[in-house]
Amino acid sequence: MNSSSEKLTKIKNNFVTETKKLVVITAYIMLVMLGLRIYKIMILEEYQISYFHVGFSFFEAMILSKVIMLGEFLKLGERFNDRPLIVKTVYKSFCMSLLALLFSIVEYSIEGLIASRSLFGVLIEIALKGKGEMLAQTLVIFINFIPLFAIWETGKVMGNDQLFQLLFTRPDKA
Repeated sequence: MNSSSEKLTKIKNNFVTETKKLVVITAYIMLVMLGLRIYKIMILEEYQISYFHVGFSFFEAMILSKVIMLGEFLKLGERFNDRPLIVKTVYKSFCMSLLALLFSIVEYSIEGLIASRSLFGVLIEIALKGKGEMLAQTLVIFINFIPLFAIWETGKVMGNDQLFQLLFTRPDKA
């Protein structure tokens, strides 16, 4: 009976921890994407091109957060655990960026199939038209993942509770 209660408590704690991670990752990515969307709107506005997809940033951030959680579950980017934190951080950022690129290709392909285009046609379209934008998006994601995973990996080393206190509580007055 006690063992069952301990398992239930462990499952509950894991659920709470994973949910907190998802919320933090989603918030971070949403802020980054929102900033990029606003930047894109301002640039296109100079050329009188209408573009308004700000609300979509939230859903994109949620999906990308789940992709990151999936990558974490699959131990993606864990190759250099014995190296300095910066190496591990950059490598994990790179791996997660490639995973995000893969999901972008899948997303674009599904959109094309829904629009009644052939999969081959969609892939050709990605190769000819969309590859520049996807590669640029992947580069921006990679650069923005570095601080995210730097904090993430620092939390693993220090302990997440201690990192949280360091980042979000006032230091004791001497």
